[in-house]
Amino acid sequence: MFSYKIVLVGNFGVGKTSLIRRFVENSFSEEYLSTIGVSISKKTIDNATIMIWDIEGHTEFKPIFKQYLLGAKGFIIVADLLREESIDAIQNHIKLSHEVVKDAPICIALNKSDMPHTLDETKLSAIEEFSPSIIKVLKTSAKSGDAVEELFLALNEVICKQLC
Repeated sequence: MFSYKIVLVGNFGVGKTSLIRRFVENSFSEEYLSTIGVSISKKTIDNATIMIWDIEGHTEFKPIFKQYLLGAKGFIIVADLLREESIDAIQNHIKLSHEVVKDAPICIALNKSDMPHTLDETKLSAIEEFSPSIIKVLKTSAKSGDAVEELFLALNEVICKQLC
């Protein structure tokens, strides 16, 4: 049995907390609860305990941000399909994450896939090319549960191969 840390990074209100809640507790709430600082959840899969760090969306502008990323074995970068600025911020989140943990595997969650969006599919498919560290880009829905488990399990699989 071993444990490791992953960090969810993304703009405020993109659904980081909701994705974690869906994965860890298999639940969803319509109520918006803003994370202040960092919240840590854990889930055990097979022989690995994943420590899941949920960082508030405005943190990247604070000096403490990089401290939250230290020791992470992987990242999930979350964007909101309904807010183009959150998609545009993905590259910056990758850059900031890799400044602290170089070459850590990354999954991209394009969240709120249960809602109709008008984003260009060509733009969305180009996200995979942002970094060689990106192992998966998934359209997720914390509300319906679509692709949430797949997202976390894909990252877990890569990290477990690296650590074992």
